Amino acid sequence: MSVPLSPHDALPLTEQLFYLSRRLRTAPRSVEDLAVATGQSPETTQAQLEVLQTLEPTLQVLPGTPPLYVITGDWTAAERLTLRRGLGALAERGAEPTAPLRELAARLSAPLPAHVQAALPPLAAPAQQPLHLAEVLPLVTQAWLDGRGLRFDYLRPGRAHSRRRVTLQPVLVHAHPVTLEPLLTGRETTGRRAQRTFRLGRMLGVTVLEAAPASAPVPAPPTLQGPGLTAQLRFVGRARLQVLEGRFAHLSEPLIHPDGSVEVTLQAPAGSRSVLPWLLSWGAGVQVLGPAPLREQWQTELRAALAAAEAVPTADAGAA
Repeated sequence: MSVPLSPHDALPLTEQLFYLSRRLRTAPRSVEDLAVATGQSPETTQAQLEVLQTLEPTLQVLPGTPPLYVITGDWTAAERLTLRRGLGALAERGAEPTAPLRELAARLSAPLPAHVQAALPPLAAPAQQPLHLAEVLPLVTQAWLDGRGLRFDYLRPGRAHSRRRVTLQPVLVHAHPVTLEPLLTGRETTGRRAQRTFRLGRMLGVTVLEAAPASAPVPAPPTLQGPGLTAQLRFVGRARLQVLEGRFAHLSEPLIHPDGSVEVTLQAPAGSRSVLPWLLSWGAGVQVLGPAPLREQWQTELRAALAAAEAVPTADAGAA
């Protein structure tokens, strides 16, 4: 339905649309509620809402009796604080370039009250953050969004100064499930087109290829789909305090037992190989409750470590 506008009525209607938009950004409201707030008839309010729908792409009509109108897109204060806390966790891990994180933190904090902004701690600046990561991440995300390929030199782990030239079709930009380090998974466009995952911190000389983008998005590989691994863990001693402080974004909300231990679940993507090394790094501070295959692997590695610790060191026969 269209509402004809004369020059005399254009400004009042504009004011009414702005008023409706402001009301709908605060909470879902019915036509009757808006009519009472504006002092207009429900028919006039309904006509103005239909005009507003052409101007506000995020205006939604929630089903119900009566239907409710709401404009989404603005963060609430609680959502801003939650996201700001998440950015702080990323900065502590050194998982993202610091400059973009600071810019996002400033934008999230700007609408908050001054006393809240003053109390928020500044983002950490890890000393071990890769210096070139701020240059690599925008290129990687650009190639992924545009459906273009990437070419880069990759520093091979465990081989000093050994590099391998890689040409890749990005499939997914994601984070390490434990360290939150940025990762890129894709298909190599040469050879067998095998699926590979690369650490952005080891990528050098990244170039976005100028070839035309793929006609359709590259589907995610099967190992990145599905429910993945859900591990049930219990933390004790000093380890439980670190979990309660909320430093690990990949852990669920902790359940505190009467004996003081903390039980959580850990979610890892399908095919992840990083969970067991992270569990072993806690030593006696963690107990793996399930699933059974992960618990068995954890126990096997602990027994092997105990055997190596109890073995009597022997002199190196090749030593001088």
